[in-house]
This record gives sequence, C-alpha cells and structure tokens, in this order.
Amino acid sequence: MTWLHKATWLGGLFAAAGTMSLAQAQTATDDSGYRSAQTFRSFQTSGEGEEDRPTVMGRLEWLKARYGATVPVDFSRRMVQEWAKQRSTYPQLAPGAAPPAGVPQWQSIGPTRAVKTQNDIQLSVTDSGRLRNILPHPTDPNTVYLLSSSGGIWKTSNFESPYPTWIPITDKVITTSGGAAALGRSPQTLYYGTGDPFDGIPIVGGAMLKTNDGGNTWSPFVFLGNSGMVLDVKVDTRGATDIVLVATDAGIFRSADGGNNYTQVLNGGRVWSLARTSTGWLATVATSGYYSPATLYWSNDGISWSPLSAPNLTGGAGRITLAVGAPGDNVVYAYAANSCSSGCDQKDLFRSADGGYTWTPLGLNSKAPVNPNEENPTMELMGGQGFYNHMIVVDPTDPTRNTVYLGGQLNTGKTTDGGKTWRLMTNWLAQFGLPYAHADHHTATVSTAGGKKRVMIGTDGGLFLSYDEGKTWTDQKNTGLVDHLIYSMATSGSDPKSVLIGLQDNGTRIRVGNTSVFNQSFGGDGFGVGWSQSRNVTALGSYVYGYIYYAQKDPNIQKKWTDPAFDDATCTYNGINACNAYFVTPIATPSAQADPNGKTYFTNTASLIYRTDDAGASWKPIFSGNTAATYIRGASHSVAVSPIDLNHVAAVAPGGRVLITLDGGATWKQRNTLVPGHLGYNSSVAWANNSVLYVASENPFGQSVWVVKSTDGGATWAAAGNGLPNVPIQKLLAAPNDLSGNTVYAATWLGVYRTTNGGITWSQFGAGLPTVEVSDLYMPPDGSFLRASTYGRGVWDLSLR
Repeated sequence: MTWLHKATWLGGLFAAAGTMSLAQAQTATDDSGYRSAQTFRSFQTSGEGEEDRPTVMGRLEWLKARYGATVPVDFSRRMVQEWAKQRSTYPQLAPGAAPPAGVPQWQSIGPTRAVKTQNDIQLSVTDSGRLRNILPHPTDPNTVYLLSSSGGIWKTSNFESPYPTWIPITDKVITTSGGAAALGRSPQTLYYGTGDPFDGIPIVGGAMLKTNDGGNTWSPFVFLGNSGMVLDVKVDTRGATDIVLVATDAGIFRSADGGNNYTQVLNGGRVWSLARTSTGWLATVATSGYYSPATLYWSNDGISWSPLSAPNLTGGAGRITLAVGAPGDNVVYAYAANSCSSGCDQKDLFRSADGGYTWTPLGLNSKAPVNPNEENPTMELMGGQGFYNHMIVVDPTDPTRNTVYLGGQLNTGKTTDGGKTWRLMTNWLAQFGLPYAHADHHTATVSTAGGKKRVMIGTDGGLFLSYDEGKTWTDQKNTGLVDHLIYSMATSGSDPKSVLIGLQDNGTRIRVGNTSVFNQSFGGDGFGVGWSQSRNVTALGSYVYGYIYYAQKDPNIQKKWTDPAFDDATCTYNGINACNAYFVTPIATPSAQADPNGKTYFTNTASLIYRTDDAGASWKPIFSGNTAATYIRGASHSVAVSPIDLNHVAAVAPGGRVLITLDGGATWKQRNTLVPGHLGYNSSVAWANNSVLYVASENPFGQSVWVVKSTDGGATWAAAGNGLPNVPIQKLLAAPNDLSGNTVYAATWLGVYRTTNGGITWSQFGAGLPTVEVSDLYMPPDGSFLRASTYGRGVWDLSLR
C-alpha cells in the first residue's frame, strides 16, 4: 500500500468517523478505565503526508487505555520482584545458563534479514526494529552499540565487516525495553535507562542499569522515583567520576557517583531532551504528557534548575529536541514540533550562538531544499507526528557547527551552512532519486573512530549508514539484528516452516521454508495475521481500525494480497464497521478440523464479533452488543474458536466478562470470570475442546489468579493459574494434541509457561528465551514444536521431539 493510498483511505475513514463527537461516542469501562474505539477516532488526519499520525497516536492511546490510563507506580518494582523469584526458581532456564538434560531449548528463527520489501514499490533492503540510540566506540571503528526500543542493547565488534555480527547483551536482565543509553568515560561503560516512551507499559520502566565491561555483566536496577520511562541520558566525564543526568517522564535525575545512586533534581514533566552547552545544562520539558506545551529549563550545575525564557522557541511548541556538536558548545540547535493541540507538525529548527540564552528561528517550513519532491516541497519533515519522529545531529568535525542532519517522517535532510540551504538525503521508499532509509527517524550520530567519518541514523526500520556524509546510504548493517516488534503470528497449516508476522511499522512479513529471512509482503503497520490450517491456502493480515487484507494464495508477494473496499456510506471495510473498530484488529484462525475449507476466520470490533467464510472477501457480524456490558476488549487475541467446530466462539469483555456462543452466534451468553483473586483485564481466551476453555488476564495492577478455567462450556469458572508469574499474559494456547484440555501454554511478559494438569500447576517452559514480552504462540496439530513471537526479540522455536 503506498503512502498516497493510505493517506486517501485513512483520510476518508477518519472523516467518516469524525461525524461523531466524543460526547456522543460510546465508551466502555472496566477496572482499567478502558475506552472504546470511538475515543481513538477523535484523532484526525489533515491531508496527505500525515497518514501515519492516526497509527502512532492510536497505538499510544490504545495501549494507555488497554492497560489503564495511569501506570501503577509500583508496576516496575513488582516486575523486578517477580523476575527475581522466577530466576531463583528456574536458574537453569535463563539465557546463557546450562539447562538440565532433556529440557528443550528455544532457538531463534529470525527475522535476521529480508531480500525483498514491498510497499507497492519493491525494494531489496533489510530493516530491523525501532532504534533509540546509536553508540559507536570513540576510537575503535569496529565496536558499536545499538539500543533497540524493545530488543535491548546489541553490540558488534566487527562493524566494518559488510555484515557485522550482532550480539544481544541485555537478554539476561529483566527487560529488553529501551529508553535511552550513553557511554561513560570508558567505552566499556554504558548507562542504560529502561522504558521506551512509545510502547505503553514496559516490563520495567524508569530504571537505570550500568555495565563496566561492555555488557558482560550489569548492575542491579536503580529505580528513578515514580518514573515509567527514560527519554534521554547524558554523561559528564570532565571530573574524576562520571556525572549522569537522566531525563524521564517524571523529571530529571542525577547521579554524582557513576550511576550507583540517583537524586531527583527536577520534579515533574516529561523531559524530552538534555544538552550541555557553554552556559551549563539545558532541558526541554513537556509539562503534561506527549502533546503539551514545552518549557526550556537551564541549570548551571545540573542540580538546580529554573525555566529559561525563550518564547519564540517554546511558544505553541510540543516536543523539542536539543543538539550540540560537542558538550560545552556555544552553538546549540533545537528541533521543535508544534503542540498536538495545534497539529503535531513541525514548528521550526532554532539556532543559538550563546549556549541557549537566545534563539533564532531558521524558517525551515518555508524553505525548499535544492532537490524538492512531491512529498517534501519544503523542509517540513515531521508531517503530522512531530511528537514521535525527531532526529537531529550536529557534525562535530565542522568547527563552525553549521553542518546539521535532520530526520522526520519520510525524508532526511542536511545543511552545511547553518540552515540557509538544505538538501534531502534519503526517502522512505527510495523514490525521487534518493537512497532508501526507513520512515520515522529517532536518533543519529556522527563517528570519526579510526579516522573514518560515518553518519548513522536510526529509524523505525533500524540502522542506516553513510560513509560519504549523506550522499549514499546502506541498510545492510541491519542484517542479524533480531529486534522487530511483533504483535501477532500465524503459521501455515500446510507448511509449518512458513510463518506470517505482523509488526510495528514493518508491515506483514513472511518466512517461506526453513530460513531466518522474513520478507515484507505488505507495508505499513501489521497487526493481526491469520493463515488457514487446512490444505486450502488462504491468509489474512490487518492494518488498523478494522482494515483486513486477504490472499487466496500463499502471500509471499504483495500482488497476492487484496485490499478491502471501504464503503463511505456505512463506514465499513468488506462489512467490518471501521467506525466501531479498535486500533488493533485481531484475527482468529480455526483449526483444520473445525474449518476443512480453510476460508473461515473471526475478528471483533468494540461491540461486534465478525465471521468470514470466504477468506476475508466479506464479513458478517455474529454478535452485536449495545451496552457497555457487552463490549469486547481491544486486545490482540480477544476472540477465539473451538478446535472442534465453528459453533463454539468466545470473546473477552471488560470487567472480567466473557461472551460465549455454542451455536455459531445464534444465541450468546455473558459469563463472569471473576473468581476470588481474578480481577479482570481479560486478554485471551482458549478453547481446549467444546467444554473446556481458559481465560487469561493482563492486569497491570497485579492479582493472585491470572488464569481461570471452565469445564462446562463457560457456565462456571474456577482459578487455574497456580505457579504462573505475577505478570500480564498476552496469549493462551491449548495444546492441539491434547484435547482433554490439560495441556495449555501461556505467553507471559516473563516468558512461556505450561500446565499439563489443567491449570493445577504451571511452570516455566523451555530454556534460553530472553526476558521479553511474548506476544503470540503456535503449535501444529501433532504437537511436534512450539513457536513463540516476541515484542522485540523475534520468533523462537522449541522442538518437542
């Protein structure tokens, strides 16, 4: 799907959705303050070039509502306690440990690379997951560290090789969530802050770790007050001991002893950026979340902070990113977005020559680059998501500090004269004669290690490198980085080696055969995926708000996918009410026994459950709710069907409820799963047979019972979660080779767990899986292997033969 195509249909969809005001919108609440899709639909597009804005904003709002408007302040501490408990219980199953004889081990199957990426335009490029920081060794050109948003820190010692060998160095710690990181005075010392600002609730956010040996060992977590994310880390190496400043969503924290202890020095606000200039320290702060007006703060010593008046910079601004060529510079730049109350687009680039006291706007939005194109006739690079894609780096080798690299949504640009003239460098689809770099830019650096100048940029698609100051770029350094953000996974019933995955901003990708290559066959954000389990091969994938594309053949190339048709009059995609849809669009695939034709799938919106019998060409509702009590939760695995037939369908609802039909949707029963210790936030339902089913929870506030079980088709429920960790569960999978219902697998935020006695006891299953959110599970009918997808560390297989 092209950018222009997406802009057109999203603009039409949001215009239709926008006819309903928030006051009129239906809402559904449970313990979490859960809200229906109509809340998200208030985000409007304003035309071409902003097609990703509802995607990025929608994802943030969906995650916030799904897990509660306010993250519990003790969440991260509970996760650490639970992680320590599980590691103590299962030490031999941890990554890098020697597992006991006979214990199956998880094996990564990628994605390590792609040879084909299709988004209407076909490219031969390799992407990886979203990056937060790029940290090259100051003198060794072969040593580079990368911080991934949910894949942790990766290290290579042969970066100058055409295809470096990347090693994850944070798999053994509790979280792979990446907030920000920085090198200390020694390039073996890294300060690692947890909690990505764009991923909802990380396993552990708002904490700092430290390594003094290049990532072989890590310090314990040091929590930073009530913060839940780390947005920037800067290290002052001028004294005998590293001074570390950390920007969080709760203010600024400072360590005067090399990261052992931290003290809060600025209270409140989301601190987006820090920089040390000739005047001291600067910080940009949003006082009330992502979309608020900005304030510039100044400190002489990094301890005492006060607002610094800069009305031309901060007036009407939202997020602002600061950049200097080297710490202590007089020249400092500020890349500013407008507040999201007034468009979320680019405000301007500002330059200060006195360390940040006064600022000059460079008039970026009105300047045409020397090589304009239809996507960027001017240097307005951010599009409508200026709170999200910010990339700026000042070339430290330019003594005038006039060479600056910028990145936003679709293109990057460069100036060598302090902003007087600009040239576009890259394009998200390698159009207009520009080299390829994936959309949505987040970080950049200029390295001169080994006497070789290298410009590196990090995007939603990973790492891109230029050896000639931006004239040409290569994506091949992404090969081997297994850090994609996977929402869901499906496996072909006719060839279990073949896999479909839906990824954040990296489309729907497919593995064909026994390989770690996953090619993108459909662009944009990928969410739900489905693949028929019978011999008749059909497949589905979803974008956002009820948009489901479908294929009647093996979907290894884009032309095999068919887009749904949008009906403006009814606000529907092939029958799915998009104006009732959640941001996430789940897909449930029946077993081969239940669906021998391989053309039936299920999905849901806020108050409707749908079924297709022609592989997505048309959808019909089999359930329609009209009250808050009959809404469905907007989770990735909210609807499920029995492995026996198509008549037994269930969906999780707010308030601990579950909706069940035993006759294909002719009649429905609403059942309450709230047994003692189980507090709702139901996330997944799994049928073991027509009588036995399980429901799991993703409650961020904690509870004692995470899984409940029914043996009478959902009429009554009992606790069935003894031994599970006290963490959210994303997906339940009843083993297809055990129709008694005794063997069930749980995809948790701390790995995969299994019960073989119907939920009486659970234990961690398999050895060597990183500590990462497991997003989906699959097992073939013969039970020969278990497959798990993760949000940040790829796809893993575990052989059971």
